[in-house]
Amino acid sequence: MTETDRSLGSDEATALAQRLRDQRAFLNLSQQFVSEQTGIPRSAISDIERGARRVESIELKRLAELYRMPVDYFLGQPPDKDLDAGRDTTVQALARAASEMGKEEKEQVLRFALFLQNYKRRDSAGK
Repeated sequence: MTETDRSLGSDEATALAQRLRDQRAFLNLSQQFVSEQTGIPRSAISDIERGARRVESIELKRLAELYRMPVDYFLGQPPDKDLDAGRDTTVQALARAASEMGKEEKEQVLRFALFLQNYKRRDSAGK
């Protein structure tokens, strides 16, 4: 039993598989490309995304790095810190726009924001 197996119930494991599949599709990446970039066999990626196989913690870390998302996102955890929307007019405008969106649109905006946040962090670290 892996670390991820012990910490996730079956509903959570299904949600994890869905988030991984959705993020790969959101980035328009093929399973073959993900396999080549992470060293995880393509068949394993397919099994993980279908929920037929649980993801190992090291695999989750590699996938999160490739997808430029925090591991916590895939585990269903909320973002680390709350934004101080009281002073930032851009954040206020985003909040107003999001208030008129449906749940799926809000999740896509959040996913994109997390992607951008992690993209910037990884670019800064590489310089």
